[in-house]
Amino acid sequence: MTDLDTLVRNVRVLLRADLIIAEIHLRQVATKSGFYAVAGVVGGFGLVMLGIAGFLALETLYGPILAAIITGGGALVLAVLLALIAAQVKPGRELGLANEVHAAALAAVNNDLQVAGAGVSRLAAFVRNPLDSALPAVVLTLLNTLLKGFRRKE
Repeated sequence: MTDLDTLVRNVRVLLRADLIIAEIHLRQVATKSGFYAVAGVVGGFGLVMLGIAGFLALETLYGPILAAIITGGGALVLAVLLALIAAQVKPGRELGLANEVHAAALAAVNNDLQVAGAGVSRLAAFVRNPLDSALPAVVLTLLNTLLKGFRRKE
């Protein structure tokens, strides 16, 4: 596998980890929104009932008023409980795992980019001055050939 293939694989892992993290956050927001919506509906109903109760309290002092106040107060208590539950919704263990995968993929991509950067630096040095880069390899090859030739003669 070449450095470029490894880089592409690590970038794909990084993007997948980012998508998982985004999906987890989206699920958390959707769950909270659902609870807040239900709390809003119940709270709205409670306010309407308390309004009716207040109206009926002015109209007649006892009777249907007590039932409306109890219903409205109960609805408000329920709305507060639902809002408290919505505030407590937290992401599960999978967010920690996704963050670990994200960090590992990011480190791998960083390493691959450093390796690719070193290769580009060597190529740039060769392009700038080809003799400086190629001369040690040529000299070592010539010395190796000469040494083999001397060994054969003996």
